[in-house]
Amino acid sequence: MEYSPSAKELSHFPFLKKAQDHVKGRFASLDAVLKDKRGEALVDRALARVKDAITPKKTFTPNVSGTPEEEIAAYALARIIVSCVNDRQMIDRLTRYEAERAYYFLVHEEDWNQSYRQEDGEYSRLCIVLAEELGIRITQDKMPFLDYVEMVAPLHEDRFHLVNRRVEHGFVTIREEERYELVRERVRSLLRRDLPHKVPASLCEQISPKVAQIKKAYQEQMLEQFGAVEESAFPPCMQALIKALTGGVNLTHAGRFSLTSFLHTIGLDVNGIAAMYARSPDFDPEKTMYQVEHITGRGGSGTEYTAPACAAMRTTGLCVHQDHLCEKVNHPLSYYRSKKRDLAKSRPKKAEGKTADKPPPPST
Repeated sequence: MEYSPSAKELSHFPFLKKAQDHVKGRFASLDAVLKDKRGEALVDRALARVKDAITPKKTFTPNVSGTPEEEIAAYALARIIVSCVNDRQMIDRLTRYEAERAYYFLVHEEDWNQSYRQEDGEYSRLCIVLAEELGIRITQDKMPFLDYVEMVAPLHEDRFHLVNRRVEHGFVTIREEERYELVRERVRSLLRRDLPHKVPASLCEQISPKVAQIKKAYQEQMLEQFGAVEESAFPPCMQALIKALTGGVNLTHAGRFSLTSFLHTIGLDVNGIAAMYARSPDFDPEKTMYQVEHITGRGGSGTEYTAPACAAMRTTGLCVHQDHLCEKVNHPLSYYRSKKRDLAKSRPKKAEGKTADKPPPPST
């Protein structure tokens, strides 16, 4: 008898087409759902999901709360929420969260799935169905070259580099212990490719209070992560762009975009970013404000951009003066966060709980 995942199994992997098909027809139109109390509860679940995604330290538990149908619907609504926010970094965080979550449930399937059963070696039948829908033959020891390159792009361990792999006839050899990791990266890349959705403005307006709420939470999270802007912690690429500005060099479009989006993400407001550009001898306030507002989403488009990753910086020729820390990160923001942490550790700590000695009372 052909195996078909149960609703409970599908709720752990709500991005699957089988999961989406399962909830079709079980809910009224999205517009109607958002207007009743049940819909409000679903949106709150979706909002909690996005908040979990933007939290640096993530924890997962074997079982999901609520009904399978609610869990799958909340996943779909979470994607709508981040599409309305339309911030690339938030979208990246959600897709990574969903991929990590799927990985956790695969690795710990025996802990939550009463229907767990192995069918081919060490892989469960649910894992095989999941991998097949993602286009991965998990029981095989090789993968098409292009699929492999796309999936391992965010992975920095030497073992994933092509120079350390066996490549024959357009296929890359995969070790058995790496297959769950590649399933995770496949989930991430496919979900990222599908976002943001083109959500009608009227629908975004309906959930605008929730969108504003998650924007605020995200900004607070960014402030907590990056703290006060510290130029000495900037990565070499950003320092080079600022030095070029100060020297009167006219930055390329890619250079302006990279610097502006980086400064915006670490917490500088529009005026603060413009002040950076004011270091240029040929500073044009009107032109600069227009460009900065466009990149930061303040110019009417509503779209906020995040700084390009190191791979994109290399492609545009902006990755320069690499140091030892550059070799350990894949994003200028990761460099900045790590460097700030190192600088904070190297500073002498202020004495805590000590007060200045009081002068002795005057003698009488």
